[in-house]
Amino acid sequence: MIAAYKAARVRLALCAVFFALGLMAVYAKQGLVVLLILSIAAQTGVLEALDALRDYSRNLIVQIGMLFTAWAAVSLFWTPHPGFDFVRVLLVLVMGLLLISAVRKMPEADAARAVKWAMIGSLLMVAFLGLEVWSAGAFLRIGAPDWGPLPPGQTDPLYEIASRGTAILAPLTFVYAQLVYAKAGRFGLAALFVVAALAVCASSTIDAAWVAILAGAIGFGVTLRLPRFALVALFGGLIAYAVWAPVISTTLLTPETIGVDSGKAMVGTASRVGIWHKASQLIAQRPVVGYGFDSTRVLAKAAQGEVTPGTPWLALPLHTHNAVIQIWLELGGVGIAIVIAMLGAAARALWPMTAEPTRLAVTLATIASTAVMILTSYGVWQHWWIATWMFTAALLVLALRNLKKVSLPQAAQ
Repeated sequence: MIAAYKAARVRLALCAVFFALGLMAVYAKQGLVVLLILSIAAQTGVLEALDALRDYSRNLIVQIGMLFTAWAAVSLFWTPHPGFDFVRVLLVLVMGLLLISAVRKMPEADAARAVKWAMIGSLLMVAFLGLEVWSAGAFLRIGAPDWGPLPPGQTDPLYEIASRGTAILAPLTFVYAQLVYAKAGRFGLAALFVVAALAVCASSTIDAAWVAILAGAIGFGVTLRLPRFALVALFGGLIAYAVWAPVISTTLLTPETIGVDSGKAMVGTASRVGIWHKASQLIAQRPVVGYGFDSTRVLAKAAQGEVTPGTPWLALPLHTHNAVIQIWLELGGVGIAIVIAMLGAAARALWPMTAEPTRLAVTLATIASTAVMILTSYGVWQHWWIATWMFTAALLVLALRNLKKVSLPQAAQ
């Protein structure tokens, strides 16, 4: 009786959370961490949760991640911004790992139900985000304060909030497409989902979102044809960028090289390039150990008033909009070396999947689209952003479980 109750609770919790994710995406940082907290109900008990974490500790990728966490903790001794943010980030990561573990342990029948509710949630996410983006926040505007007249050139804040949800949709797009195919059994419907997600993202203010989906689509197609090449190219490219990012942003990709002064650069591109350029200049001053965990917000205050040449945008805001640049800035070359080791371990773990191109294609498409977002948007320690990665990983595990039974049609392969 007790075992049946626990199984029912796990099933209900996961189905409800994956369904609600579709509705919560538009609220981004206001909703995702709450959903992740609610997913704790999918744990059958404290001892079982501790056992799951103990199992993770035997995984090489997690072990390297623990080393990264330890180095971030050590950097608290010299960061100008010590506080509880480190603990909050750690808690979000632990809750995410427990969610992934719960998905892995689901019985097949319960996993099938979770696929169904996650797929319904995915359709709601596209529909709801599309409505909010194309209506400039119709539902968000209900009960919202009157922002008053906006300065020339400033985007409606509610439109910005609605658009932020596309940053959640983009990494999830190919996982969701696989779930749609699993339930509908038609590759065309899965492709239609990707097109719909692309249209919603292209209509938002988050340019990185539609670029991420295009990158994922390219990764998916290349992986189906050349799985080994795709794996090496993706992780090799990420590792190369991790090594050379500060050099690139001080020599090749600068406000001057993209023509900021001439007004030829796109607004989003110009602001990002200016931020990375300023951050890379600071990295050069402390390249080994960095300035300490979450120090960017303090460095931003020190640089207050400094703008990217030829633009009104701050040269360094509260975060760098690039995970690699932010890790270089805050945790230095030591932190980046650990990240590179983690990427290498991940590539090695995925290598056996090259014998199963469809499974690898879904995985690499998801990684590619997530990487684009991580390297162009938000701060690496933002809680809702980390929660997005955790939900993406959990749903990817669910999709890969389903791929044992369902594969793409031969024409698509």
